[in-house]
Amino acid sequence: MKKYRIPVLVLSMFLSLGAGLGQAQVIIGSGVDHCCSRPTLLKRQVVENREQQAWNYDVDYLRFILDIDPALEPIKGEVLTRLILTGEASDGLRMELSTALTVDSVLCNGEAAGFQHSGDYNLLISLPAETQRGEILEVEVFYHGIPPSGDGFGSVGRGEHAGIPAFWTLSEPYGCRDWWPGKNDLTDKADSIDVIVRSPDIYRTASNGLLVGDEVDNHIRTCHWKHRYPIVPYLIAVAVTNYELYDETAYPAGIPVLIQNYVYPETLAQTMQYTAQTAMIMELFSDLFGMYPFAAEKYGHAQFGWGGGMEHQTMSFMGRFDYEIIAHELAHQWFGNTITLNSWQDIWLNEGFATYLAGMSYQYFFDGYYWPFWKSQAIEYVTSEPGGSVFCEDTANVERLFSPRLSYYKGALLLHMLRRIMGDESFFQACRNYLNDPALRFSFAGTTDLKFHLEAMHGRDLTWFFDDWLYGEGFPSWHVRCTRLAWEDYEIALTQQQSHPSVQFFELPVPIRFNGGNRDTTIVFDHMHNNQTWMIYPGFIIDSVSVDPEQWLVTAGNTFELAGTPGNTYAYPNPAYDRLRVALTAEPVAVSVADLSGREIKLKSLREGSGLTFDLAGLASGMYLLRIKNKEGWSVKKFVKR
Repeated sequence: MKKYRIPVLVLSMFLSLGAGLGQAQVIIGSGVDHCCSRPTLLKRQVVENREQQAWNYDVDYLRFILDIDPALEPIKGEVLTRLILTGEASDGLRMELSTALTVDSVLCNGEAAGFQHSGDYNLLISLPAETQRGEILEVEVFYHGIPPSGDGFGSVGRGEHAGIPAFWTLSEPYGCRDWWPGKNDLTDKADSIDVIVRSPDIYRTASNGLLVGDEVDNHIRTCHWKHRYPIVPYLIAVAVTNYELYDETAYPAGIPVLIQNYVYPETLAQTMQYTAQTAMIMELFSDLFGMYPFAAEKYGHAQFGWGGGMEHQTMSFMGRFDYEIIAHELAHQWFGNTITLNSWQDIWLNEGFATYLAGMSYQYFFDGYYWPFWKSQAIEYVTSEPGGSVFCEDTANVERLFSPRLSYYKGALLLHMLRRIMGDESFFQACRNYLNDPALRFSFAGTTDLKFHLEAMHGRDLTWFFDDWLYGEGFPSWHVRCTRLAWEDYEIALTQQQSHPSVQFFELPVPIRFNGGNRDTTIVFDHMHNNQTWMIYPGFIIDSVSVDPEQWLVTAGNTFELAGTPGNTYAYPNPAYDRLRVALTAEPVAVSVADLSGREIKLKSLREGSGLTFDLAGLASGMYLLRIKNKEGWSVKKFVKR
């Protein structure tokens, strides 16, 4: 099986962040590299391609009572689901639980219920004949066994650190059924959950929400976590080992938010230095996108025995604590957890946003030093292959689902380009509106929902952009031809080639920097068709050209050429609006503007280099004559004032 990797550029292993923040481990790309590699660890790569299933109930509440000893493979569980029946129930109630686990019994409203456990994970529970739509039921499943992938990979992991056993779960995308019975889908969130884990007293459990109980009785420790926000099944998680814990505090919008860290004792001192940066990242994201969504409870980290990270709601599981992976998993609390994708085909809504927020944070921290490095690495990686769309057609292919090049980096750069097109004020406000939409907040969304809010703030349709960059494949390359018309006047011609035939032409604003001597200027050209031309007056002789110098676009392989010898007289733009530039190849005797009757019109003009610029602001719309006299006589050119 091919393992996807991205180039990781280590710029600085230890960079001082200032008083109170200790040391930050900055590794450009680590946020993606150690998040997206999870499918290479999954044993089960074959899953059915299902986006929506027919369920006949909505989940209101979940209670987990789990017996977990990290030193032993078997687990034991009792999971209670409070649900509202929404459909016909004569065939029973369907849940998913791996048949590697044994169901001991099922209760429905406290009474024994029949069940069938078959196939790979199908659990069908019989309901009383009189059960009616709209009823509230409490279904409790008792089970035990060894979860699949119990060797440390997949949805349930086990390992050791300093000789001590550890247990953890990681359910995204389809793995909930490997350790608990329930509704494994992207259509429903439990309104609240309680997670109660019993383990030998040397261990502690980390999970979602707030720890409301930690008691030891007869050498058994019982940890009780309570979470009172809507949560999708794949974000529910537990991790059990001999954790050391410490608290930190962030102050987004001046409001204290608890940050709890569950880490291995042997790495405590080092990890405390790294996690200190979490508060400043949370405060930045809260400023840009709105208050940390789970402020009434907490945010936290739980160290686990895998090299990546996973954004479990309010408690990210961390295999390492690089600056970028901390930022990446924290960003998911807004994008992925508060609003969850309603189809795995739109995985970019989770991973593209998290990747972009982590990368964009470099613009605000470390004096902006790492921001251009992150952009250049992202663009180079996306353009390293000619095809591939952000939209994921094959959600059964977990490896494609978590493609670092497409779901993560290209998704992030899609947002980066939108930010350039819309401007910061409109872009960030659109994102805040999306996150605060009452129909979406703490629920599910697709690309069309985000697009609606982007267009509402932008005031223009963005279908053209999403067609090219979400569904289309590849990227553009530009050739810039600079034809010198007069001393410092040029005709600029832009042509574009596409790396993949799925997009015929990428219509984009293209920033181009023109350099000459020790001077430069950047002009943005709205490139709408091939071989489009513009007249420019940079004020110097061009000797080199840079396309997209500030790295706002996904592009590679750009070229330029310098051509032309000054020969003719040019007037541009034509039609003109508030000004008319006249490029001259020789010193004129006289230059004037007249109406069609020949009557001269007095206009203000400014001599710039080898030409004149006329101020047309007060001139009425219509057609006019530009008259130029030199030693060879008069020449007349027509131009239109809009």
